[in-house]
This record gives sequence, C-alpha cells and structure tokens, in this order.
Amino acid sequence: MAKKTFHGSCHCGAVAFEAKIDFDEGTTRCNCSICTKSRFWFAIVGPEDFKVEKGEDQLSDYTWIPPGKSEAHLHYRFCKTCGVRTFAEGNGGTFYAVAIATLDGIEQDADQLVKSLKYNDGRHDDLKHAPADTRLL
Repeated sequence: MAKKTFHGSCHCGAVAFEAKIDFDEGTTRCNCSICTKSRFWFAIVGPEDFKVEKGEDQLSDYTWIPPGKSEAHLHYRFCKTCGVRTFAEGNGGTFYAVAIATLDGIEQDADQLVKSLKYNDGRHDDLKHAPADTRLL
C-alpha cells in the first residue's frame, strides 16, 4: 500500500488535520504509562506528511518526562475544547504520532490496520519488542 491521504479531527471539530499514511509501515500500540492510560493507537509520519488544517490555536500541549530520561521527547497535542488527543509531536517536529481513532473514514482500511499493528514495550523502554501482555492495549 502506498501513502494514502487521511483527514482527521477532534470530537468537536475545532481541530482538523491531514496525514499521509502508509499502513504497510505499521501502526503501534504501546504499554508505556501515557499510552496505556489513553489507549493510544498511532501511526508515525514525517513532517512532510502531516499538517494541521484548522485550529492550531485550539491545541493544547502536554509534555511528560519518562522515568530515567532527562527531557520530554514528545508533545501530546489535544483540543482545548473537547480534550481529544489528535497527535503527538516528536523531537521538535521530526515526526508525528497520529491517533488512529481521530482519522475520518478509517473503517474501509480496517483489515489493513489490523494486519499492520505492532506493539511496543514502552514501559521497559524496549521499542523493538512487544510486551508480554497486550490484552488491554
């Protein structure tokens, strides 16, 4: 599958974005504390494949420094009105983790999404292996 253009938004529609995603490159669920709390399922895209189309001024930012790290490497961006996290911005904009649940019309790609799913053991800072238990991710 080549990159496909998706439009996405928060629940109230104040924030809208466009992302070009190739599901053959995989989607991820992680077991670090912040991903577990929000059940964050995401696809990574480069800055050339992501743009906020509406509501940049409606985005709030949450940064978190994981245990054992000296600085935050992700900025979790969410709508100030409805609270939906639409994406995370990594390493100063070198990549975006786009929330799968915020993509419009994603149902037609459900089979490809499920096949592309991988798991990260973020809780143990091991992004190359799946955690032992993935049932609640």
